[in-house]
Amino acid sequence: MDDFYPPRDIPILIGAFFVLTAAVALVRFPDLYSRLHASSKLVTLGSAGIFLGVAFELADAAAFTRLAAVLLFQFLTTPLTAYLIAQAAYLRGLAPRLEGVDEWGALGQAEQVIEAEREAKAAEL
Repeated sequence: MDDFYPPRDIPILIGAFFVLTAAVALVRFPDLYSRLHASSKLVTLGSAGIFLGVAFELADAAAFTRLAAVLLFQFLTTPLTAYLIAQAAYLRGLAPRLEGVDEWGALGQAEQVIEAEREAKAAEL
C-alpha cells in the first residue's frame, strides 16, 4: 500500500472531503435544520466515496455486494431519518433561525397532532 492507486485513493479522498465538510458544517451552521441537512447529505456522499474506494481495494465480488447493500440501506434510511427528526423538532416548536419562516403554520403544535391521532384511533375502534 505504498503506491498511489487512483481508482482506490481518489474516491476515498473525495469521501473524506465530504465527511470533513459535514463536520465543519455541524460546527458552523446556526440551527438544527441546516445542521441536519448538512450531516445527512454530506455524510451519505462521503461514505459512498469511501465505500467505493474500499470496494476497489478489496476487489472481491462478495465484499462489493456487502458494501453496495450497506450503501443502499444508508441511501434509503438517511433522508427519512433526517425528515423525521426535523418534523419532530418543528412540531415541538423549535423555530428555524430565519424569523418568519413557518410554511405550514404548525410550529409547536405537537400536542394538537398527538391529540388528533388519538381521536382518530379512538374513532377507528
